[in-house]
Amino acid sequence: MIIAVKGTAFMSSIKINGSRAGQSLRISGGSGSAVRVVATGGGGGGGGFDPASLGGLKAWYNASALAGLTNGDAITTWADGSGFGNTLTMASYGGQVSYLSADALLNNLPVASFAGNAFMDLPFASGNTIPNGDSFTLYTVGYSAGTRGTYACMGGPGAWQQMLGFVPYDGTTYCNLNGNNAATKAISVNTPVILSYGYQSGTGTGDNLFYVNGSNAGVSQTGYAEVVNLNQGFRVGARYAYDVLPLVGSVAEVLLYLGKHNDGDRVAVTAYLAAKYGISI
Repeated sequence: MIIAVKGTAFMSSIKINGSRAGQSLRISGGSGSAVRVVATGGGGGGGGFDPASLGGLKAWYNASALAGLTNGDAITTWADGSGFGNTLTMASYGGQVSYLSADALLNNLPVASFAGNAFMDLPFASGNTIPNGDSFTLYTVGYSAGTRGTYACMGGPGAWQQMLGFVPYDGTTYCNLNGNNAATKAISVNTPVILSYGYQSGTGTGDNLFYVNGSNAGVSQTGYAEVVNLNQGFRVGARYAYDVLPLVGSVAEVLLYLGKHNDGDRVAVTAYLAAKYGISI
């Protein structure tokens, strides 16, 4: 749907009741020729935006789509909503990943709850996801109840990995990604955040951008194309390498796209997650 507004001056935002995120709003006569409509509504619907509408969606784990579970049940498998069949399987070392039907910190929507003793795993050589060296964009929404823990990780044992998570530095909790090549931003425990990371393969430093609640939190070094390979594996609630940095906290949604999102697409996905989970951006 195209909505024409003739003769309007440039404006930073226009609210149109009933419009769907991702539709185009064309403005004639102003300094901006087109504005993407993003989700603005609250509640569980995310403003009607469909993450699959952007194309390139390769893995989508949405706790609100988990079926047949009651509060406290173990999540033994987490189906992939992208259509590629990249189902996560619970890996336990003394505990379980639990289904919570309503998390008060995340707009009373369902979440996967992690207690630091289990995680969700996509086995190596699963295929159908991000080929080695390709650009990608990863989004997660959730929170940590402790001082460390990993939201989502792609990579393999003994290899570098792209990671979105918590690692303590000097007694302060930060967001960290890609091991020692970290972009960091101080965030608080028990505070839901939307984390996103865009990896541009084969270009110079500054192209790997990290965002917290829609704000740029820095860049991670380039030159690690070998880690961008979901054929090696993907985890939610833990990482690879010498320690698994298990999460104590909750994850509500994870989205992985082939290709690095431009600003318009990144804003659309971030706004969808913010509206759905009641997070200010």
